[in-house]
Amino acid sequence: MKQFHIKPFRKLPALFFVASIACCSPATLLAGQSESSILSNATLRAAHTDTDRVIVKYKNNTSMGKITSMSTAQLDALAQRSGMGLRHIRRMADGAQVLQLDKQQYGIRMADVVSTLRADADVEYAEADIKMYPLFVPNDSRYNEQWQYFETTGGLNLPLAWDTTQGSGVVVAVIDTGYVAHADLAANILPGYDMISDATTAQDGNARDADARDNGDWEPAGACYTGSPSSNSSWHGTHVAGTIAAVTHNSTGVAGVANKAKVLPVRVLGRCGGYMSDIADGIIWAAGGTVSGVPANPDPAKVLNLSLGGSGSCSITSQNAINAARNFGATVVVAAGNENINASDSNPANCNGVVTVAATNRNGGRAYYSNFGSVVDVAAPGGDVTSGSGNGILSTLNAGTTTAGADSYAFYQGTSMATPHVAGVAALLYSVKPTITPDEVESTLKTTARVFPATCSQCGSGIVNAAAAVSAAATVTPPPPGNVLIKGVPVSGLAAASGNALTYTLNVPAGATNLSFAISGGSGDADLYVRYGTAPTTSAYDCRPYLSGNNETCNISTVQAGTYHVMVRAYTAFSGVSLVANYVEAVPGAGFTKTGLSATSGSWLNYTLAVPTGMSSLKVNMSGGTGDADLYVRFGSAPTTSSYNCRPYLAGNVEACHFTNPTAGTWFISVRAYSSFSGVTLDAQAAQ
Repeated sequence: MKQFHIKPFRKLPALFFVASIACCSPATLLAGQSESSILSNATLRAAHTDTDRVIVKYKNNTSMGKITSMSTAQLDALAQRSGMGLRHIRRMADGAQVLQLDKQQYGIRMADVVSTLRADADVEYAEADIKMYPLFVPNDSRYNEQWQYFETTGGLNLPLAWDTTQGSGVVVAVIDTGYVAHADLAANILPGYDMISDATTAQDGNARDADARDNGDWEPAGACYTGSPSSNSSWHGTHVAGTIAAVTHNSTGVAGVANKAKVLPVRVLGRCGGYMSDIADGIIWAAGGTVSGVPANPDPAKVLNLSLGGSGSCSITSQNAINAARNFGATVVVAAGNENINASDSNPANCNGVVTVAATNRNGGRAYYSNFGSVVDVAAPGGDVTSGSGNGILSTLNAGTTTAGADSYAFYQGTSMATPHVAGVAALLYSVKPTITPDEVESTLKTTARVFPATCSQCGSGIVNAAAAVSAAATVTPPPPGNVLIKGVPVSGLAAASGNALTYTLNVPAGATNLSFAISGGSGDADLYVRYGTAPTTSAYDCRPYLSGNNETCNISTVQAGTYHVMVRAYTAFSGVSLVANYVEAVPGAGFTKTGLSATSGSWLNYTLAVPTGMSSLKVNMSGGTGDADLYVRFGSAPTTSSYNCRPYLAGNVEACHFTNPTAGTWFISVRAYSSFSGVTLDAQAAQ
């Protein structure tokens, strides 16, 4: 069976880790040094979105714009309009008012609060009264040697990203040689699993087991093939893991890119590499899938790092495993390879749906060994120790040449070293936007990457810019006032602390029937409240199932035209809940026309059309404007870049999707910006 290998400086099918230990001057630190008790400023800064204060500036030509304080009556009037209890703190120098939410409503998302206040015609602006902190710089003793994080020319622009997030709450799987214990990593390592099915490859006396420790991948001469040289243990997975999530700000060693994330070590590589079948199982298990004979993964990863590979086209086995991981919502980040060839011949770097990473040197140009080509998405620092060990990538290692010895640190080079930088940044994106999709992660990394400062032909969109990527992911478009629900479109990922509530509205047209509201999924205990005309409370509502768990439905038999108000309240803390509202229109809409549409690269415009029974055709046409928009149509649920009934995928904005005898029900029609576009017209018509 075909094997993937990672070997230092050899002409083998895969050379995804290139390092000479002899040239790298590894350093050793004592394992007993304690972690600093200082709470990082970035951790504090990341909590600023939990503020319970808001700044509101009323227009000068309104009565509220002239007041110096707010009376109880004025606060009551504002509370009635906004649906929130508020307390006046003070008037600012520019005339804006500082208000504080009642403690009972502290859990309401500040974005929702601000959105509601902005909808008031008397309000000039409203924004969260966030907290600010000094910029975070790690105190790790060798941080100054990690040029790839902070240097302007070849670095990732990480310090600014850390002031927003350090990856808390995210799991990153390192699918590699496993993990050797290291004091500068231990706090961020999860148990993981050893997926190596061959005892000789594993070198641990058995095959698959729950022990993901790296027992060393040293090789005697001739062990891998006739004439193969001997080699020391690489501790490759430990070096990769340190780049992703070394314990940071502990006055010891190095810093990690996503240093508040957790690493899930999945051992698939041992002596002479590893089998593709084991790697595929490791990918699926890491993302939360089921592997026969292996216990369920209690810590599914949102990011998978594969600093490995072999030659040839993408195998069916590899692609199927990657598809499974993506279906679980995981982003797969893969090394482009180190043969200085086109990565189109590197598997799994050439598979669909992965983020393929090339390596750059300290000057920001392509590292001499890095693969390249159209399959490469982005680049990141991989180092070049031939120009001096300090120009490599410093990370955690072990001093043992065969079995494990003392903790150490070493400079390595390779696309294996570039890849965990990108995986770490991907973890930062999931931390600020837990609902982000793998496609959105890739798009964000590519659209925010910075221009290469030196020659790097066919190295993707640019060098990953951590701060810009995090900023883009964290920028959420404010929801409509009152969080307006769209018929048949679920709102997912809802969460609230005990006693707190989320609020929504639904506008129902005249003649509608079979109105329903439903919550489902997730964990904890959420309660559904529905009321017509005004917001429900715990004692005033039209419907409240009041069941244990999160599966509740309100069916409204007598439907009124107008606004229905929905509250999802936490009886106990809940997360991962979905909310959907639906109704049947008396005369389903036969079509619509939208003009003047515009969107920035990678973003979506989404619409729905209720197609009546008995229609002979559905025609969706897009035309006009500038840029490049792509049309997607799907029945029953919103399309994605990989799931649709029709996607012409042409250059420009002239695209059409025509269906004969379309299925009655809700059709989802979306326009995605392949590149930024404006002035586009979208027409959708169902006809008999």
